[in-house]
Amino acid sequence: MQEEEERFVQIIKDSNRKLVILELLSNFFSHKDFVGVLIKTRIIHALFENNKTLDINKLELFHIQFTSSFIELFQKLKKSKEQQYLLISDEIYINEDMIIKLESEIGESGFAEKAKAHAKNMSGKIEELYGMFANESSDFFNWNEIISFSDRVKQEYYREITVEEYEKIASLDKKWYENKQVKFEKKLLGRLNILKFKIKFLCGLVCNNEVIEVFEFRDTNDRFIFLVNEKVFYFLEESTAKELNLAKNDSVKGEIITQLKEKNTALTVELSTIKTSFPENVNGVLGEYLNKISSIDFIEDLQNVDEQTNILKTMLNINIK
Repeated sequence: MQEEEERFVQIIKDSNRKLVILELLSNFFSHKDFVGVLIKTRIIHALFENNKTLDINKLELFHIQFTSSFIELFQKLKKSKEQQYLLISDEIYINEDMIIKLESEIGESGFAEKAKAHAKNMSGKIEELYGMFANESSDFFNWNEIISFSDRVKQEYYREITVEEYEKIASLDKKWYENKQVKFEKKLLGRLNILKFKIKFLCGLVCNNEVIEVFEFRDTNDRFIFLVNEKVFYFLEESTAKELNLAKNDSVKGEIITQLKEKNTALTVELSTIKTSFPENVNGVLGEYLNKISSIDFIEDLQNVDEQTNILKTMLNINIK
């Protein structure tokens, strides 16, 4: 009798250990079927613990044939999930750190304010050029302040366009005012004079080594082109404008920030589901296992468990990625 009692105590103790492990795994995965397995296993344990007339060896056999294999599979899966969780968490952290760094650098650059100042400078320069044409002057004209702007910002901010897009922009058949300093479409220079040279910078474009700046009149929707390398000004035709992306320039860093934020959003969603999402084969085995232990009359049938098809054996062969 004492030996039977000691064996009973030991089997119950071992069963409790397995219940603790199952509970820890259930808390980790937070999966409804796993919770169901835990509850059913607790019920089976309680039946044997509270009724000593039952053969305690059947409880031990149940754990050997079922619970141990189940635990082994999900411990492997837990380890894999923890590695995935850590990798994703690290990637999110690294991305956030990069976003903060890039945002601080963009904040320091103040491109929008510099673009406003550039438009103001350009307005003054165009008025100066107008005066040179009106007076037929051949005085020296200093482009440095205008050219230095695009030199400083084109790599970081100006949008790249294709050769085909550039050729559409640069296909010119216009009437010109021209001197050794600049080439101006006649009707554009006249419009600029009428509107008192009030312009704003729209965006900058780059094609290979060619730099293009697009300006807009403050009081109308008319836009004009400045080919920086050739020092040429002319109206941008509406039909051509429709084929171009003339949105405000965003920095390369800004585009990277957007991409990193989108990536982190996707990673956060993945992180929130990583513990509860199982491979299809694991989902199938889990559901089958829960149905099996929920339908078997263990009190009557556990003695024959060694003769049953043990679906948990298949679990151990599942490739956990």
